[in-house]
Amino acid sequence: MVREIKLNGIATFTEPEIMKPLKINFCYGSNGSGKTTISTAISDFSKAGVEVLWLNSTPLQTLIYNRDFVIGNFSETSKINGIFTLGKESKEAREFISEQKAKANECVKQIEGFIKSKEQLIKEQQKRESNFDDACWKVKEMYDTVFDETFNGLNHSKKLFRERCLSEAKKAVSAEPNQEELKRQYKIAFGEARPLYSEFNLVDITLIEQWEKCDLLSQKITGSSDTPIGKLIEYLRNSDWIKEGIPYADKAEGKCPFCQQVLAKNTYDDIKAFFDDSYERDLNQIKAFLDRYSQKTKDIISTFQGYADVPLTILDYSLFKAELATLVLKVDNNIKEIKRKANSPMTEVTIESICSLIERINELLTGFNKSIAESNDFSKNQKAKQNECINSVWQLVVSNLTTTMDIFNKETIGNEQGINNLDDKITEQKNVEIECNRLITDKEAALTSIKPTADAINSILIRFGFEGFSIEENPDEIGTYKIVRSDGKNVEKTLSEGEYNFICFLYFYHLVYGSQSKIGTAQSKIVVIDDPISSFDSNVLFIVSTLTRQIVDDCKNDHEGIKQVFILTHNVYFHKEVAFLGSGKHWKNGETAFWIVKKVNNISHIIDHGDKNPIQTSYELLWSEVKETEGTQRITIFNTLRRILEYYFNVIGGLDYEKCINEFDGEDKLICKSLIACINEGSHFITDDFVMQYESAAMNSYIRVFSSIFEKMGHISHYNMMMGITPEEQQEKEPTHE
Repeated sequence: MVREIKLNGIATFTEPEIMKPLKINFCYGSNGSGKTTISTAISDFSKAGVEVLWLNSTPLQTLIYNRDFVIGNFSETSKINGIFTLGKESKEAREFISEQKAKANECVKQIEGFIKSKEQLIKEQQKRESNFDDACWKVKEMYDTVFDETFNGLNHSKKLFRERCLSEAKKAVSAEPNQEELKRQYKIAFGEARPLYSEFNLVDITLIEQWEKCDLLSQKITGSSDTPIGKLIEYLRNSDWIKEGIPYADKAEGKCPFCQQVLAKNTYDDIKAFFDDSYERDLNQIKAFLDRYSQKTKDIISTFQGYADVPLTILDYSLFKAELATLVLKVDNNIKEIKRKANSPMTEVTIESICSLIERINELLTGFNKSIAESNDFSKNQKAKQNECINSVWQLVVSNLTTTMDIFNKETIGNEQGINNLDDKITEQKNVEIECNRLITDKEAALTSIKPTADAINSILIRFGFEGFSIEENPDEIGTYKIVRSDGKNVEKTLSEGEYNFICFLYFYHLVYGSQSKIGTAQSKIVVIDDPISSFDSNVLFIVSTLTRQIVDDCKNDHEGIKQVFILTHNVYFHKEVAFLGSGKHWKNGETAFWIVKKVNNISHIIDHGDKNPIQTSYELLWSEVKETEGTQRITIFNTLRRILEYYFNVIGGLDYEKCINEFDGEDKLICKSLIACINEGSHFITDDFVMQYESAAMNSYIRVFSSIFEKMGHISHYNMMMGITPEEQQEKEPTHE
């Protein structure tokens, strides 16, 4: 079945129109409104501007009765494709085919049920995926700003992100990564490209421990105490002061530099002897230690200062600089103490070891070197490190989705199993259906014939008085018909329009129940009948309506493989006949749809009226055309006016033609006469398709005279009722129609 028809940019459907047909569809519309565009769209849905959606995505055979069908099958009356059917005598074959067709139809119903169940499972899975998508997306938003490079290509599709999450979850995961450490590594990996850095040299603590030791610092350095003066100096503990004065004594020419008294020679010698070689050696060791200590610490501080003066952007130097400042201060204090010892050998001093401080600085440098090594490693293998970070980020994402993902996967697996089971059942039923159709095809090929169709068509022709021609098997080409006169001669072009149209429709009707090949008589199909009524008299109109109604009933009752029907017409009587169920009866809910196809300002529209037939009576419809002249095909208005006058005044009100004409003068009299003349000359069947074509500009005058006829003949109240004019509105204006 056709589930939906979309028309946009084809013929007069210049704006999008959507039609969602049901099993049985009645479409009413005037000539040129767009009905044929709808009918051809069903069979030729590959046209530009046409989209047709089928139930189960399976197009069915479509039989369309329209002008193209007539031309395609009856352009040559001596060579018409035969219609194969089973003859009445093939009772056993008919029963067999009917049985197999019933089984095939049951398979189709089963398949439809399975497909609906499958669609429901698919909808449930889609909802499940949507909810899971949202859960994944929330986790993504947690890390978007920190790990943005990880989600490249996934920022605009929840579906792709969900699929990536499921894929990453399948990878082996050791442990959830530390988020803070991952941030640090990620920042390095995705930072700007950086150069290779040299690592820092550490200071050997053991060497410092060796050269910062000096036992003399804590010892009093004095001269010899073997002389009396020496004992005095030792007693007074003023050797540093005496030592300081010796150079001055040498310049004082034998006088004491302190008291200016003449020194006895032996006293001066005793003083100099006090400061013997041992004293000088110890003092020199102190001085040497001072020089060595100053130089060593200077080198160390200079090295450390060099590290700080050219900082690397990847390192934090704040603690390092603080420790360096402490080192400088401590070394300065130690040097001052050593100098004090050198200047005052008898003074006992101590210096603070810098080993523990150097050790702390070495630890900082070790940390620096680790960062430098990582940076150099990233610089050499940045792409690989980026991938490592990305993998770690995905581990972090997946770890946040563990519970939700487990539930989703479990339910998805169950859903997939359900769908697979339904697919297996669908395949099983399709195989049964294929086998049933094969058996039908084999039976049809052996027993079908074109003669039963010819006999049936000829029987209808005779019953309705068409005795001047018949359809017969063509002896010159097996499997075809020809139309002949009673004397056996080909009719050629001698058929009247009514005869031609009637036999064309009879042929189509029997084609619905047969096939133009030996197989396919029981094939599922869609039937479209597009405006079959033209120049038929009342008898033919009746039989065409009856046959069409038979097709509708068979579709309604699922007979003869007719799955869907479209009836499109402009004829009110035909529409009412084929759509009428009977008094008090109603179409099944969801089975039948009524449509109006209307063209306004040369743009066609399809109006859905649901299961309510919008065409109540032909008379009411004629009046509705008069009321709604804006944008309609005004070229048909003249014929509408004439039909109303004929029906009302002849059947209901009675009309004296001459009296009516004489009520008018001048141009209005001519207009009135033309309307009434058409009544006399036109067909007396309200179902005729007679149309007077006049200039559109003149229509307003005809409508105005039309309303005046009712007024002058004393029937203005009927006019007002049919036009929907209230008494109040009647008082305000004359009953004219502009």
